[in-house]
Amino acid sequence: MSTKTIDRSGVGVLAGEGELPLQLTRYCADNEIPIAIVQFDMCDYGEFPIAPILQTRIERVGEIFSFFKDNNVKNVVMIGNLQKPSFTSLRPDVRGLKTLTRIAKAFVSGDDSLLRALRIEIEKEGYNVRGVDYYLTQLTCKLGQLTKKKCDIDIRDATKESLRYGTEDRGQSVLLHSDGTYSYETRTGTTALIDNEGRAGSVLVKMVKPQQDPDLDRPTVGMQTLIALKSKGCAGMVVEADGVLLINQDEMINYANEHNLFIEGVNG
Repeated sequence: MSTKTIDRSGVGVLAGEGELPLQLTRYCADNEIPIAIVQFDMCDYGEFPIAPILQTRIERVGEIFSFFKDNNVKNVVMIGNLQKPSFTSLRPDVRGLKTLTRIAKAFVSGDDSLLRALRIEIEKEGYNVRGVDYYLTQLTCKLGQLTKKKCDIDIRDATKESLRYGTEDRGQSVLLHSDGTYSYETRTGTTALIDNEGRAGSVLVKMVKPQQDPDLDRPTVGMQTLIALKSKGCAGMVVEADGVLLINQDEMINYANEHNLFIEGVNG
């Protein structure tokens, strides 16, 4: 069985909030892969391992690319939760202004269009765009039942509904309720969906949107998702195998087993 060879060139991280940017930074530090991190002023970050860090605004594109060049970055990873600012609030530098001119239509469109446009801009500068799972290879789940408790309902229609909804670029998740009805994720996210619409027996279904760029915007679940499900008496979650990222997967499975929740990986 062959082992994938990882490109050990310098990594530049466009870091949003959450656990994944920190996990990637630790991985690179542990494996002696040079890393440089861009943090954005709209985000709240924990303590990062020692590494070059640039704190800036998302539209300061020239500053970001210069930082990457100074730190010999070859591969760029965009990961973590990052809220898109309003177009009128942007104060770009000269390079950022050129970028915004090219991607203005995508900026006011859906998130998927914007991310595709950003990928083009990054690759124009000669960088490789990598998904976080290029480095952290254990983030996605296998096909089938992951927990002691199994999903005992037919969720095939629910996965189709999640994929249908995903094509509208409004959310990645739906809640299937015991009466066969659905609630839908909005821009407020999955946890808000569960907090607002979760009820006894509900099942969270989270799939990769058909048009989604998996290197830039992979759907993610974690302990916060499970805790929200438990608090509402939900039954568990179904996620796309080899697609949705599970942060701290072992911890999630242990928690689900302790609280009679199920996690299952399904085909998209």
